[in-house]
Amino acid sequence: MNTKKQKKAGFTLVELMVVAIIVAILAAVAIPLMSGNTDRAMATEAQAGCSTVATGIKLWVVEGSETGETNGIPTIVELPGITAADLQGNYFKEYSVDSVGSANTYTITASPGADGKASADVTMTVVNGTVTWTGLGQD
Repeated sequence: MNTKKQKKAGFTLVELMVVAIIVAILAAVAIPLMSGNTDRAMATEAQAGCSTVATGIKLWVVEGSETGETNGIPTIVELPGITAADLQGNYFKEYSVDSVGSANTYTITASPGADGKASADVTMTVVNGTVTWTGLGQD
């Protein structure tokens, strides 16, 4: 007489449910963390683009003070050292200089553009060397 018990292979329903619950908990934690990283990436891209434009404004002021032509509001194309490729990111496609009150006061806005993935503008305001950010959690 054969008294050996056959061992069944496989997982029980309880084991499968425990694994499903663990995966659900990990997903619930990971998804908000990933969306937070996306927001920070958007903010960083906007800051980098606005800072590039700010550097161009500083060069424009220096070059204009040498030639006496610092009146008016420069467009992005008029700024020295900046090409269109410098400002083409994944989230923000359009940058504008909203106002130049003086050589030390100006506002730069980064906009998502028609095909941008960000949902809001980011604004960099410089007043006498003090930088203030608004938009994308930078308030």
